[in-house]
Amino acid sequence: MKSIFNKLSILAVASALLWACKKDETQVVLSGGDAPVLSKVAAKDTMVLLEDSASKAALTFNWTAQIYEAPVANVTYSLQMVKKGGDFKNPDVEINMGKLLTKAYTVATLNSEVVKILAPNALGEISVRIVAAIPNSAAISYSNTLNLIVKGYRSIIKYSFPNALNIAGNYQGWNPGAADCPQVVSVSNNGIYDGYINFNDPTPQFKMVKGNNWGAGDYGDAGAGALSNGGNNVQLSAGAGIYRLTANTGAMSWSATKITRWGIIGSATAGGWGADQAMTLDPATGNYSLTLDLTAGEIKFRANNDWGINFGDNKSNGGPDNKPDYGGDNIAIAAAGNYTVRLEIGLAGNYYYSVKKNY
Repeated sequence: MKSIFNKLSILAVASALLWACKKDETQVVLSGGDAPVLSKVAAKDTMVLLEDSASKAALTFNWTAQIYEAPVANVTYSLQMVKKGGDFKNPDVEINMGKLLTKAYTVATLNSEVVKILAPNALGEISVRIVAAIPNSAAISYSNTLNLIVKGYRSIIKYSFPNALNIAGNYQGWNPGAADCPQVVSVSNNGIYDGYINFNDPTPQFKMVKGNNWGAGDYGDAGAGALSNGGNNVQLSAGAGIYRLTANTGAMSWSATKITRWGIIGSATAGGWGADQAMTLDPATGNYSLTLDLTAGEIKFRANNDWGINFGDNKSNGGPDNKPDYGGDNIAIAAAGNYTVRLEIGLAGNYYYSVKKNY
């Protein structure tokens, strides 16, 4: 009986010691020590990023190491960014920094993060922090939060023939050399051109010019949706408005679809996949925007409340990259909230969209 009692006593003591060790280990991991301290090195407090300075140094974040009550060798760090006032539980940007204690940005690399959070060319404020963690552990600590006042840019590609055809017509003075002459663009240089043009003349007429002057040659109308070199003026019978204009110089064909609206549709919207939510056009830029409440789910863009023309964002070509693809993959909305959604299609070959959470 005494032997059994001794064995039970030893087992009880061992269990208590094991519990104490686990408890001490938990205390070492979760309590005490010093959290990382985040600092930044920047030339200016307010940063206006310019594409002409893309390769120049912009900003460096430095942070101190996480210190626990007992040494821990495998602490890793993540850098998180959100729009000021946003929720760090769903960061707009999160970068795994491993064991590094610094992150340097050029203008170009910082801009690529900024435009994920703020609309391009809009001054705003971003909050940044460091998260320290031990892999496979509940041990997480957070640095202080720094705020950046910054304006990013959207990189604009300028196209010329054979990647672009200038659309000169009565709506812009028949001037293919005008600095703001609209274009249709063949991004892949395959002879298939696409663009959205605001024809503000009540009886639109135009030709597709192979450069910035009439001497370069042009395409005109050969009837029944066919193109010809030279040829007649192309005329649009549906009157003034925004049109999706396409041309195929291999097949020598063209088409024009009048756009009466763009909308957002999907499981994340109030209308689900049954009806889209109309966006508002800015006539000066030809771009669209809408602020609305979204739930976690998916969205797409579509024109004229119909699937004939729609945009998603293909994952197969490196997306989501905020560059809309015709018929592309659904765009994920990670968390419910109020969002501002933009679709920028005013510049052919530079289509862009953004989905920014407001709160």
